[in-house]
Amino acid sequence: MADHKILIVQFSERTFDLTRKEFAESGLTYVERLDDFAGDPAEITAALGNIGSRSFIEEATSLEWIQAFSAGVNQYPLQTLKDRGIVLTNAARIYGPNIADHMMALALMLCRQIEPIRRDVLNDGWPKKKRLPNPGELEGQTMLVVGLGGIGDETAKRAAGLGMRVVATRRQTDRPIPDYVEAVHHPDALHRLLPEADWVAVCVPYTDDTIDLISTEEFSLMKPGAHILCATRGGIISTDALMAALDSGRLAGAGLDVTDPEPLPLDHPLWQYETVIITPHQSGYSEAANRRLEDMIRRNIRSFLKGEPLENVVDLNLQY
Repeated sequence: MADHKILIVQFSERTFDLTRKEFAESGLTYVERLDDFAGDPAEITAALGNIGSRSFIEEATSLEWIQAFSAGVNQYPLQTLKDRGIVLTNAARIYGPNIADHMMALALMLCRQIEPIRRDVLNDGWPKKKRLPNPGELEGQTMLVVGLGGIGDETAKRAAGLGMRVVATRRQTDRPIPDYVEAVHHPDALHRLLPEADWVAVCVPYTDDTIDLISTEEFSLMKPGAHILCATRGGIISTDALMAALDSGRLAGAGLDVTDPEPLPLDHPLWQYETVIITPHQSGYSEAANRRLEDMIRRNIRSFLKGEPLENVVDLNLQY
């Protein structure tokens, strides 16, 4: 086993204690923030956590591996990693279940008009005439999952469980199709699929190819009265185009756990739409996900120390 020095940034103390016990002789260093690291970056061979600092990576001349704690990796200098042969692994599929739960919670709140109903009661008291959501149920509706990866797959599974018809896009169309998805199409088919969807669940990662993936043209192709959901990264949906689609009445509503800009200023007009539900990039947080992340990281440390292949290696060309 080669000598290694592993830096872990912003890990929970419980998880670090478990990791330190297992790898007591493996040169682990823990800091709450990268700026707190007082050692020599040139000695670090592996860095786990929020290591997006270009200056640190440039100084870490022995760096072989970075483990991101997120599924998205757009915060890393990917070209630099590629040029230097540094392996980047992410947390793909770790957060899929809880993010999918969050996406479907947003869908159900929009479908049942939970927020407007709650505001009605708080503002005017118990209503004599109650709202009539249309159609008011998800069963029989069509959901288009844009990006059938870790998050998209879990979202599709939950949507199908609620009786929805699910179609999806993904790059690898030759892979087996889950039995809860009716059909999987190449991303090039997006414009053809949008008109048939009652719900569009945007589950792709943020890459050069997905910036403003959903913009004016895409909204114009959506079925009148459709809803859109996103919990991956802001910037995939054009905020200006989203508001224009809402203003025109073509788009019925949106459930967003991510925004552009982010954080979304409290005086931003997007907050004023009754049919838009916004949460502050919260969907990735759950204790269950923390345990999955902990287990995966410990497996990857074991593999790294043994010189074995790592899980969740990012394709630096595809950026995910």
